[in-house]
Amino acid sequence: MKKILVVDDEEKIRLIIKKYAEFEGYAISEATDGMEAVEICNREDFDLIIMDVMMPELDGFSACKEIRK
Repeated sequence: MKKILVVDDEEKIRLIIKKYAEFEGYAISEATDGMEAVEICNREDFDLIIMDVMMPELDGFSACKEIRK
């Protein structure tokens, strides 16, 4: 099963993406900000990350840089 990480500080956005992705057969993990996304990516591998750009703690661009390291 393909794994997707959904990163957004808005719960409703994460819920919508999760609902549709699970319906299509994907396993979904969620993070509420960039720092949490980096921590999760250090523990797990994902096939796709859907990330908001403007978030508290660590924005999406900076989180992408950290994840790629």
